[in-house]
Order: sequence, then C-alpha cells, then structure tokens
Amino acid sequence: MSPRTKEQNDAIREMRMNQIMQAAAEVYLEKGIQLEIRDVAVKAELGYGTVYHYYKNKHMLLEDLLWDALYRTESAVQPVLTGDGNNLHKAESFSRLLLKECIQDPSVFILLKTVADNFHHYPGNRFIKLSDHFQERIYMPFVEMIRDGTSSKSPEKTANLIFGSLVGCAALNIHHNLRSETDVEGIVDVIFSGIQAKER
Repeated sequence: MSPRTKEQNDAIREMRMNQIMQAAAEVYLEKGIQLEIRDVAVKAELGYGTVYHYYKNKHMLLEDLLWDALYRTESAVQPVLTGDGNNLHKAESFSRLLLKECIQDPSVFILLKTVADNFHHYPGNRFIKLSDHFQERIYMPFVEMIRDGTSSKSPEKTANLIFGSLVGCAALNIHHNLRSETDVEGIVDVIFSGIQAKER
C-alpha cells in the first residue's frame, strides 16, 4: 500500500478538524464552558488522542470554533452587506439571514451568544482580536444600516436590542429542541414592527 500524498493528508486533517469542531459545538450547547476534550472525542466518535493531537486544550479548540463561526457568519450575511437597496429592508434581511444561520449552525449561535456575553467565560484577553473583527465585519455594518434606515436616536442601542432578541429567540428554540419549528420570518417581523423607517 503506497503512502498517502500531502493532498490526501491535508484532506483528512480538514475532515477531522471539521468533525471535531462540529462535535465541540454540540457538546458546548449541552455543557457550556465546562466541556472537556474527552467529551468532544466521545461526541465525534474519535479517540481522545486523536482530538488531543489537533487541540491541546479546550480553549484552543473553542478559539478555532469561534473564528470559524465568524467566517461562516460573514459569509451568511454577505449578500446583504454587498447588496443595494433600502437600509431598513437590508437590516431586516440581515437579521433573517443571521437568525437562520444561528438555528442551522450551532457554532454561529455560540459565537453570537459569546459576543453578547462579552466573552466573560473565557480567560485572559485571548478573544480581543476576534471581538474586534466581529465589531468591524458584522456589528458596525449592521449599526450603519440601522442608522441610515431608521429614525432611531441611538442606532447602537437599536442594533443591540435586535441582536439580543435574535440570540434569545435562537437560544429558546435550540435549547428546547425546536430548531425545525423556528418561525424566522415571524420573529424578524415582530422585532422590526416596532422600528420606524427614517422619513425621507
């Protein structure tokens, strides 16, 4: 049997890391920051040594998970960020895409919940850079949509209210195993029903 090529090894590595991160997200939903590498190995149906080979501790694993979730989040809302149109409608579309991604991808929910909690479960300042990137690439573009599209006197407060509502609704549906029943359209409609468009 011939040895694997570099490309084959890279493909296996990527597949294993995705398997580990998916399992980590599921374990995190069950145990929060108390998760351990051993729990992740069991969920991923991999040996403890295999997971430990990729991640020496849970903080390294969670850091990778959250950075990956940031890229997924940005990709999910990219159509709105690069699209044209009324900024209030863009903010609604952005919220729908964000909530859908939250419900479908546990790592995105974990990212948004962690940002909402200001990373207070994590030691030291290891997530400052991630927080800055989230602000720059996700949060501030959303605040600008609110600023340009609504009559809100405090676009940041309005954006925070919307983000908090989306995270809260996602949490209820995820933790009560109601993901498939989540009414994304209805939730976003209710949130935005109290937001007035800016008079032109």
